[in-house]
Amino acid sequence: MMTTLTADFIGLVLLAAGAIVALAVRRAIFRRTNKYGVERFHSLAAKLRAQFGDHISIGAAIVLLSAGTIVLALNRVDSWGWIVITPVAVVMLYLLVGLT
Repeated sequence: MMTTLTADFIGLVLLAAGAIVALAVRRAIFRRTNKYGVERFHSLAAKLRAQFGDHISIGAAIVLLSAGTIVLALNRVDSWGWIVITPVAVVMLYLLVGLT
């Protein structure tokens, strides 16, 4: 088992990494937007590459933020973590029972 401080540190690092990735994606989208709120691209290929990269990065941010939250919640299950873990367990059980 990991010690409490190690698990907290890993959870916080995952949360910070997810937040940084999400902010970087939003910043890139903002930089491509003109003063009227429309994204501008040089070509269709540039648009597809940018949007594909945005989707992959947002997915990575969601995974990092979720993993950090679950690590912290599992480490603090005796105080506040059960509030986070209960819905996650219910969804996982629903997926497990629903897919069979």
